[in-house]
Amino acid sequence: MRVPALILLPLLLAAQARFYGPCTQGDSLANTPIGPSGNEVSYRFRAGPGGPLRGVRPFLIWSFRKAGYHGGTGGTLRIEIQSDDGSPAHLPSGQVLASNRQTLNLVATSDQFYPLITFDRTPVLQPGTLYHAVFSNIDPRRAANFVSLNAIFSRVADTPLQPSRSDEDWAMLFRNTAHPRWELRRSPGTREGFTPILEIYYDGGRSQGVGYVEFWMGAPRPIAGPDAVGEVFTVAGTSRKVEAVDLRVRRLGGKGPLAVRLETAEGKPVAEASCLESAPAPSASCSLGGCGWVEAAFPRPPPTLEAGRTYRLVLAAHGDGRFEAFPMRKGLDKGFTAAAVFPDGHAVFKDAGGWKGWTQWGQSNREDSDLQFYFKLSSK
Repeated sequence: MRVPALILLPLLLAAQARFYGPCTQGDSLANTPIGPSGNEVSYRFRAGPGGPLRGVRPFLIWSFRKAGYHGGTGGTLRIEIQSDDGSPAHLPSGQVLASNRQTLNLVATSDQFYPLITFDRTPVLQPGTLYHAVFSNIDPRRAANFVSLNAIFSRVADTPLQPSRSDEDWAMLFRNTAHPRWELRRSPGTREGFTPILEIYYDGGRSQGVGYVEFWMGAPRPIAGPDAVGEVFTVAGTSRKVEAVDLRVRRLGGKGPLAVRLETAEGKPVAEASCLESAPAPSASCSLGGCGWVEAAFPRPPPTLEAGRTYRLVLAAHGDGRFEAFPMRKGLDKGFTAAAVFPDGHAVFKDAGGWKGWTQWGQSNREDSDLQFYFKLSSK
């Protein structure tokens, strides 16, 4: 039975209201060439705010230094907003609500592109309704002239793939000449998952989406002995009571548990969480730097994150436990907005020099990344 959109929207908003934090996971980025082999991609999304559509912002990539990301001129992308077919698989219907063409004519001056794509019409998207942003290449030599669409890659796909989003509401679909029917983007014989990097903009300044553009698996920080990692954040909006925190970490060795505590910016303890003893163990699923989720429950009564106050979430190790974690970079400098990331904080680590922002790409003390975590909020 098809559930009406008027019912689905409150359910969507209620699910999002149960969490506080980035609520995003990933191990790296994965590119899909648009054009070769007839490759097409659909980013399925459920309209949250709804209203007149102003545009969408994807993450396109090419490279004049590494093979596989693009070819020739880059081709001509066709981007369409299509309705959903209403089937149980929720595929693009072929009904085009708005479209755009991007003729790229690439030159070797950059290798990434985060365009705000506007359309030939302004469709009014209904809140709670599924739609598709469909990317294809209409160049007559699309096998030679193409670019890639970047998405978030997870080596082991959980269900749901992203903690606060239904797999139905936010998904990457794929088809090509050999497999002409739309299906979820997967690699054969794997448990991999792909998450769209996309922001959808509506009139009135409202938007929704995912705007994390890098996953720093090549720059993990240790959690062992005196070394720790954390997230510094200042609570925006209203105060929140938190029952637990879910964290994505990797165990490197030892049997000691992960220690989780909440403290003020000055280091004053607020609460300590009892963490599961069995954080993810080393395995083949971590071969790309991948991590696994572990949950830590706070004692009752649940602590309150007070609006306007700054806190630090700290991940440390007990005993001989050794872990590591890596963050994900926010694309705020690429045009994505606060609605597509966690805007209240940034990832930090502690070593002999004290607390500081992450180091990556030759830049230290960065404040543009988040740990992979989220708080579960109390309903009482």
